[in-house]
This record gives sequence, structure tokens and C-alpha cells, in this order.
Amino acid sequence: MSKRLRIVIAAAVPVIAIAVFALKDYILGLKRYFPECFFHKATGYWCPGCGNTRSVTHMLHGHFVLALRNNITIPFLGVLLILLYAENLAAVFGRDVKFLPRKGFVWAGVIAAFIMYFVIRNFIPAIAPI
Repeated sequence: MSKRLRIVIAAAVPVIAIAVFALKDYILGLKRYFPECFFHKATGYWCPGCGNTRSVTHMLHGHFVLALRNNITIPFLGVLLILLYAENLAAVFGRDVKFLPRKGFVWAGVIAAFIMYFVIRNFIPAIAPI
């Protein structure tokens, strides 16, 4: 990736983050247009996407524990994006720092853990979305 593109990303991300927080009430108002989960409604089981909207809502309000409780995917992706941004910012200043693993087996393990979480949360009410 070119240094110019890295600089643009380093400058744009904080501006986008400020815009999201400035418009959070509008963004949160959009959730009324989302339909109920048809899979959950038909089967009674939670699909992998169940709880994502509530998770985003709680994250925008700063309630990260509740965000994790509803669906761990959104907070996990948030942490990944922060780490990628930190890597990009370090590269802008000439340092080659890697915070995230680059090995495929690590990410295969992460995906396997997510799949297990999505199945197990259907049987353990303590980790089911609220």
C-alpha cells in the first residue's frame, strides 16, 4: 500500500468516527426499519446475526459489556479495525508493526471459535442475546 493512501486512511478514520458519533441518534433510529429475524421467529434458535443491531446500539452508547452480551461479532470486529488502524498509523510514521497474526491457522481457529459460540449460545441462556 502506498504511503499516500496510508496517510489518507490515517486522516479519514478519525473524521469518520467523529461523524458516526455525531450522527449516532440518526443511525440508531434506522433500526426500526430492520425486520425481525425470520430464522429466530420460525425456529426459536438464534442465528449468527441475532443481536448485532442491539450490539451496535450498545457500543454507540458506550456499553461494551452489553454489546458483548448481545453478539460478540461486532465488538470483535471493532477491536480488529482498531488494531488495523494502529498498524496503518505506525506505517505512516515508518514503523512496521504487526498487531494481528498473519497465519491462516490462527484465523481458522478464530472462525471455529465463533462457530462454536453461535451454536452454544442457543443452549446456554447466560450467553444468549438479551
